[in-house]
Formats: sequence, structure tokens, C-alpha cells
Amino acid sequence: MEPEGGSEAARTGPGQEAAWTRQSEGRPPVGVKIVFEGQEEYGSPFVEYPPAEPERFACDAMVIADCGNLRPGTPSLTTGLRGAAEVTVEVRTLEQALHSGEFGGAAPDALLVLLKALSTLHDVRGDVAVAGLRRDEWAGASYTEAEFRELAGVREGVPLMGSGTMGERLWSGPAITVIGLDAPSVDHAASAVVPYARAKLNVRFHPQQDPHEAQSAVVEHLSSLRPFGVPLTVTPGDAGPGYEAATGGPAYRAALDALAQAGGTEPSCIATGGSIPLVNGLARAVPDAEVLIFGAQDKMCALHAPNERVLLSELRNTVVAMCAFTEKYAHYGAEVRGGTVVRDGADACGGAGVRERADG
Repeated sequence: MEPEGGSEAARTGPGQEAAWTRQSEGRPPVGVKIVFEGQEEYGSPFVEYPPAEPERFACDAMVIADCGNLRPGTPSLTTGLRGAAEVTVEVRTLEQALHSGEFGGAAPDALLVLLKALSTLHDVRGDVAVAGLRRDEWAGASYTEAEFRELAGVREGVPLMGSGTMGERLWSGPAITVIGLDAPSVDHAASAVVPYARAKLNVRFHPQQDPHEAQSAVVEHLSSLRPFGVPLTVTPGDAGPGYEAATGGPAYRAALDALAQAGGTEPSCIATGGSIPLVNGLARAVPDAEVLIFGAQDKMCALHAPNERVLLSELRNTVVAMCAFTEKYAHYGAEVRGGTVVRDGADACGGAGVRERADG
């Protein structure tokens, strides 16, 4: 089964399927279902549909073409997706704004209270400082710091946040981002003590961590604070799980070999810091199916940006990999049915992926 979603995949997906179908002359060596889904970017109800109608999605393996290679020409399988949750924190200290000259220095400033609370979410290195959010070492491939600086457009002289490898910071560790702030704007600021302020947080967490556990850790951290003696109102919002694929079955063996054939080099296992809710919906519908995530986009493609692009070389290699995958999967699947033992899950990705710290 091959679902498609997202702006990049929505454009390349039909081309991939058309080319693959043409190469197989409509008679692939395995049974195939093709699912197109193009509403995920703004919250599609389709995410809950597969678990409600699991028989429509029954399969042994899924190829989800919503993530691509770490960099152009480097074949990659995405094996982990961070989960996501939202938390809102607000402060009200006064009935109304007050003259900063007459009242400043004693009247509690809601914005200062909020900023002090938000500053506790990270330590001096920029690592998340909330107890209970899981962070493990990342043992797979990842960006170099120089690659990430260029990709993110980090200005010269500005350090990156956090410590550890890029994979650990971006994929197997947590991130907390302030995505919204309600406070007076600079252009319309008055000389007044601010009576009310509010912030919305986006929390990204370990692929294997329970979403409500992760969200609760942030809620409890903020609720325990009393900046300048002032209590905070903390409200949990939406929360969705991450995903970590099992990599020991015949579909993964076939995919790794197919990607190597198409790309001319051994593939690597990577992850993504974003979430793909459809993956969880499909996994709930068909819990025994292997889930493989690879496609024609690469992580340097400026995904979702105005100048987003697809390289023809990446599209070609993805089509070749898909064609090779079905051939190899038919063969490896027959081996399993015949009782032949294939590569176990520990080394299907060369030992790559999340690795728990020795200290737990």
C-alpha cells in the first residue's frame, strides 16, 4: 500500500505511481493498493478513517512517500517520527493596564512573569530542562552542524541551541518552541504595566514517548512555578503520538536492498522531527504491517517553503527503488513463508536509530 500526503508528496506521488505501474505493465509481482491523501497539512479527518475501516487497508507492508533522503543522492529510510503536543500558558496580574511611572516597580507585570516562566524551559546550553521528557542518543545518520546551519539559515555568529549530535537534538530528543505570544506590540506599546500575557507552546518529543505523558510533563513543570510569587494558568491542547518503525521484517530488507540498488550506495536510517498523523492511523488499522517511509523529496528541498523543489534525480531514483522493492519483496516474502530466516530487527538498519542512554 502506498499512501501519499503533503505538498511535496502530492506532486511527486502520482508521477511515482504512474512510472512504477508502467514499468510493471500493470502486473506487479505483489498485490498493491494505492491511497492518495492530500488534506493532512490542514487536519484531515482521513487520519481516523483507516482504524474505522481496517479491512480496506489490509496489507503486509506500507510504503509512505512523505519523507525522502537526508541529502540528495543519499538513499535513506525514515524510521522515526517525533510526537507533538500543544500547551498554552497565561498570566493575569491586574484588572487593567497601569501607568508604568506611577505603578511600575511594585505592580506585578504579567509579561515579565510569563517571560521568567518561559525561561525555565531550557538550560544555559539551550537543552530542554523539563523533567520527564525522554531523550536518547541517536545512532543513525544525521546532518553535520554546517549542513544544518545552512539549511536553517542560521546567521553567522549565532550559535545553535542545545548539545549532543544533531540527530539527538532534532529527532530523539525533545524540543519546546514558543509559537505564539499575546502581548502589546512594539509599534503600539504604551508606557504601562502589562496586566495580561499568554503564550502557546509546541512540544516535540521522543518517537516512543506517550503523548499525554510528554504533554503532562510540560504542564506540571509550568504549573509548579510561581514567578515573582504569581501563579500561572496552564492548559493542555492537542497531542499526537510519534512513531518508531520495527525494522526487522522482509519488507525492510527488500527496501534497504532496493534503495541501495537505485542510489548506488548503502542506505542510511534517519528520522524526522515532524509528525505524520496518517502513519499512526494506518499503523492502528493494520498493526502487523511493516511501515516504510521513503520518497522523492530530500531534506534540502525547502519543504513547504515558497521555493520548494524536487530534483529529477531524486524522483528517478525513487521510481527505480519502488520497482526494485516490489520485486525483492516478492522474493523475500516467499523466503519467509518458506521458513527461511531473514535479517533480524537489531541490524536491519545497521543498528541505526534510537539508542537508549546507559544511565537510562
